[in-house]
Amino acid sequence: MPATPADPRTVASELRSHPTLDALVEAVRGARAAAVASADRAFPRAEIALERAPSDTPFGNLAEVFERGPRTEAEAALVAVLLVLGVVADFPSAPETERARAQELAWLAANTRVNPLLAVDAVLDDERSLVLWRALASLAEPSVADDPGVALAALAALAASNSDRARVARLELSERSRDPLVRALLSSGAAADGARLEGELSPAPRGIFGTVVLALTGLLLVSRGARLLGRLALAFRQPADVRVSERGLELSHRTELLGRVLRKREILIPMANLARVTREIRFPRLGLYLGLGALAFGSYVGMGLFVDGARVPGGSAPLLGMGLLIIVLGLAVDYGLSMLFDNVRGRCRLLVEPKKGRRICIGALDPERADAMLSQLAAHLKR
Repeated sequence: MPATPADPRTVASELRSHPTLDALVEAVRGARAAAVASADRAFPRAEIALERAPSDTPFGNLAEVFERGPRTEAEAALVAVLLVLGVVADFPSAPETERARAQELAWLAANTRVNPLLAVDAVLDDERSLVLWRALASLAEPSVADDPGVALAALAALAASNSDRARVARLELSERSRDPLVRALLSSGAAADGARLEGELSPAPRGIFGTVVLALTGLLLVSRGARLLGRLALAFRQPADVRVSERGLELSHRTELLGRVLRKREILIPMANLARVTREIRFPRLGLYLGLGALAFGSYVGMGLFVDGARVPGGSAPLLGMGLLIIVLGLAVDYGLSMLFDNVRGRCRLLVEPKKGRRICIGALDPERADAMLSQLAAHLKR
């Protein structure tokens, strides 16, 4: 059979449409359990109940691989992908089950010619891979592990993966671990790990009093409407990125209009000047906005009925209603631009508050990467 690329993603993609995939996965699952139970380092050389014909894949015949062992990278990748497919149902599950399956995969990576940990990101979706990486991180401290080889295999896999889920597990491990090997290995890759977030500069959230005043005066609708118009008609953008370094929190952003860069700026906030860095929860200050909206709507309806009933000379219900409508529209546009757009896209905002200087808000951020950066920032502050 001609050589086939051994990239786990290619293998996983091709296997998903294989007519006997379930049988292949079940056979490898049974062989995995037997190998780990008997500490058989010859895996995957073992007898399994598979016929040669249905065991054919673009990456090798699985029955032949188990008779003689993998001879190519494609065959090793084939077994690795099938091993990870065999544990999909265990992530997420009970913590002890997750840890046991992670330990089995790490044992195979440490003691056999197949490394299933290289296929984790190719096979599992984001939620499952994050759970598995966290389970592997719980094993990845050689100084306290029952089996240092398993711990080293888990640690090496964590360090080698470039996925965001592995990055989250790495940062969590580096924050809590006291193992010098773990701290040295993970801290050496911290810059490449990238505590760097790409998003867009947005106005910092106002306090309750400021929001109420701007809403009642109509300035909220004007300012937010102008910003929305600029974004839609003039391609107004303020892309920004924030990263953690030894110097502190570094922010760079630029202002773009019609595709041209009008201004670029770099800001450094030393660690000593950081008061707080927070990721906003889902739908922040929703109660305030709903309350103001209800007040405006109630005022419009109540005052309209009152004016109609009392017929006060000089009273103008339409003007009063239009004024209150502006308040409602201002609140809706402000809240929509501030929070709802990011939340609908599964994004979040990061609020940076220095001890001296103005607050900075970066929106349109990936929540997992934001949490990972906050974990690394916490680790820096503890040093």
